[in-house]
Amino acid sequence: MPTDLTSNTRAKLRATSSRRRVLQTMGVGAAAGLAGCFGGGSDDDIDVPDVELYGPDGDRIELTMFFEQGNDTHQDIASQIESDLEYIGVELDRQGKTQLIGDHFSSEPLPDEDPDDFEYSPGLFNAGPPDRTRTVSDWDLLYGIAANSYPRTPGNTDTFWLKDSGTNAYGYVPEVDMAGLYANFRNAETQAKKQQFLNQIMGALTDELPANFISQSLRFWGFDESINTEDEFNLYGDVPDHINRYRDEQTVGGDYTWLTSNQFNEAYLPEQEDNNSSYRTDLVSDVSYTIDTNDEVYPLFMDIEDSGDGAVWVCTLRDNLEFGTDADGNDYGQMTAADWVYQIEYIHGVADDASDVWNEELPPGQPGEWTDIENVERTGTLEFQLELVEPDPLFPLRPVIWGEYCYPMELYEQYAPDAEALRQSTEVQEFTWTGNLGAYTFEDRTAGQSGSFTTVRNDDYYLRDHTDDSNVRVMDDAWADAPYFDRFRFDTVSEQPTRVERFRNGEADRMELPSENIQEFEEAVDEIRVEDQQDPYISFLFFNQRANGSILTRERDGREAIARVVDKETITQDIQRGRADPAVTFQPTWSDWYDESAVTVYGIDITEDDIIEARDVLRDNDNFTVEEV
Repeated sequence: MPTDLTSNTRAKLRATSSRRRVLQTMGVGAAAGLAGCFGGGSDDDIDVPDVELYGPDGDRIELTMFFEQGNDTHQDIASQIESDLEYIGVELDRQGKTQLIGDHFSSEPLPDEDPDDFEYSPGLFNAGPPDRTRTVSDWDLLYGIAANSYPRTPGNTDTFWLKDSGTNAYGYVPEVDMAGLYANFRNAETQAKKQQFLNQIMGALTDELPANFISQSLRFWGFDESINTEDEFNLYGDVPDHINRYRDEQTVGGDYTWLTSNQFNEAYLPEQEDNNSSYRTDLVSDVSYTIDTNDEVYPLFMDIEDSGDGAVWVCTLRDNLEFGTDADGNDYGQMTAADWVYQIEYIHGVADDASDVWNEELPPGQPGEWTDIENVERTGTLEFQLELVEPDPLFPLRPVIWGEYCYPMELYEQYAPDAEALRQSTEVQEFTWTGNLGAYTFEDRTAGQSGSFTTVRNDDYYLRDHTDDSNVRVMDDAWADAPYFDRFRFDTVSEQPTRVERFRNGEADRMELPSENIQEFEEAVDEIRVEDQQDPYISFLFFNQRANGSILTRERDGREAIARVVDKETITQDIQRGRADPAVTFQPTWSDWYDESAVTVYGIDITEDDIIEARDVLRDNDNFTVEEV
């Protein structure tokens, strides 16, 4: 896999405001000066002799850790981990990176290897077998990425833990039959049976330790006090905020500014991989449907219904969806089922000959997400059906078609077979295709760490016509005037102090709050309102198990030793100031699927015995030598 992720794999970290995406870069926060403290800020109870760890070649073990430079929280967490690793005699080279941390989360074949000979090479972040590949950057530990635990449908977490899954950048090869366990989970007929198989999966993850689960967190947002937010904003689930976001009263007018540290990265929606981009593009185009806080389908472009057996799902489009134009101003016309069928078949790869349409090995649309769709068929002008490989009564809740955008079929045909020309086309980059599909219309954007993304109110927004009658769902009366701002702007400021000062001075209406500023803004009740939002993402300390990873991260015993000494309590309770909780496995503790009895808990209530056990694990492995100094 080439190292130029931007022009080749299009691989950016995926997450959206609808919470459909897999990965997201971890954001803001921090308190300084806490590194080196165990459990609540004191290591006075830890009294063990100093040691040094040596590898099979007799050299001292030194790990390289990548994290986001300029993020105070990540800097402090890296310092804490450096101090923790001293308990097993490991030196840590902390390397903060100014570029997106996700740019380092990928792999490529070793220089003398031929990918055509690989047992598997699914692309995206995973280049193939770990002994024949390397991460694109030389890291042993990587921090700064969180992954979606899918607490509604945990069967979808297999994308992280199968040896050949596209998201497995770190080269984990399960010792258990992980694919079989996930298949058993999906096919189990009762909740109890599903729980049994999921417990085996989660137990294996804390036994084999492909990564160290660090924290589960809330996100804290500051809003100008005059900006309304709906009550459900804080809960796990998504309801479009176009009718709930306004200033003072629910009348049209004024501007809205969202202050952020994160740049806009990807305009081509079928490969959009980061939440920061999707926050912006959600303004200019709605999606298929979302899942609300009650785990129910909330139709936007379409509704979806079971045909009766859980194996065939019927999708019905609204009757007034109009695309925009091509670069020359020619109308694409009405959105119909034909547009969806084409996108699913030839962009997401459901059709057997999808790759033949394009000049790249894979269709330009993340085919791996759609492998559970056996067939898609247009059954009417505004209706199509999805035939599943296996019946699944929970299919609408799974991250397949929900949260899905749709391009005009004519746009794809206009540029085929040149996938890169499609991605870089004026239609895609300037959003000329969106028509009446979004609450706002794209105006302009500037790139970079001080960039912007500006939209204006869409006078033709389709949902306004569906408040009295609809072929799909009648909307609340408030949609008749939605949205309620004349202009909606994302303003990018990379420097945290500058961002906070601007928000403090009333120069923006919304921003995600750094940990050390949350209390300040909570007390500024006349100017700022703080909202905490439940988050399904679990943060990881990734272990490089590919050819360029340390022997310590490639060996299961080495990973256990690290997990035993990295203090999650200090990270979450001190450095993150109690705004997060330690993660145990790949489900948050608030998930209905979480079962602590099924997993091994590391990094909580660390004692001398934990340190001694970590050293003993290493001593029992012939690759390591632990020497007291």
